Amino acid sequence: MIHYDIVQAIESIRPGAKFTLRGDDISGLEWSDPTPAPTADEILMALQSLPRPVNPQDLMAQITVDDAAKIQAYIADKPQAWLLWASFNTQKDAMLTSNERFRAGWFTLKDIIGDERMSQIAQALGITVT
Repeated sequence: MIHYDIVQAIESIRPGAKFTLRGDDISGLEWSDPTPAPTADEILMALQSLPRPVNPQDLMAQITVDDAAKIQAYIADKPQAWLLWASFNTQKDAMLTSNERFRAGWFTLKDIIGDERMSQIAQALGITVT
């Protein structure tokens, strides 16, 4: 686990609570808040529900020739869609599935290549986009 993810999970369970996390493990949690400390199970469940990062190259690796043809046809006469696609293709950093820009692109792709195909891609990437 990563320190930042554990902190984010704890903050989602106990917003505003005072604590210190030493290291990258739940065992390094030092609770200094008057509210009860979250259990390891609560923290693990919260970790599973955190937005997942997606590397653009991992998403691109899922695009098939058929998908690409549909995308090209769609963006051909839609400058705004072309800009979104171009910015995605130059994206280097991982994107959070909860990010509005990511979601806009995701749901546009659903419109272009279909719900079933995007479900396959989500499953391959191990993500859920709502």
